[in-house]
Amino acid sequence: MTIEAAFLGTLGRDAESKTSSRGKPYLRTSARVGDGEHAQWVNITAFDVKAIADADKFVKGTRVYFEGRLTLDRWTTQDGAERHGLSLISWHCRLAQIGRNKPQQKPRDQADGSNGISTASQEDQPAAESAGELNDVIPF
Repeated sequence: MTIEAAFLGTLGRDAESKTSSRGKPYLRTSARVGDGEHAQWVNITAFDVKAIADADKFVKGTRVYFEGRLTLDRWTTQDGAERHGLSLISWHCRLAQIGRNKPQQKPRDQADGSNGISTASQEDQPAAESAGELNDVIPF
């Protein structure tokens, strides 16, 4: 059974850069998807060129978004127990832009002595409006 799926999860290990027998690069990793007792582990094979280029950023604990083809794997362990797991062949994966992965904002230039806090009404209104010189009647 094959399903297309998209996940937001947390990497359980650092991504490994690999090359297929045909010379195509890819990443291998695993991610925890879901919360609490309902969380599942998904083994991920990613063929996304941008993710492969940023492989050093795909480290354990990083929040990641994946899209791809989900399959249910079944295998038997050496002691004879039957196991099940999820695998995703991913064509699109990115670092999630939330939490500790969120890009840091550049600090505002505070040379003017302001505290860096501004409101739209202060920035967007012309000087005459903010001084109260206009007495327009709103038609609604």
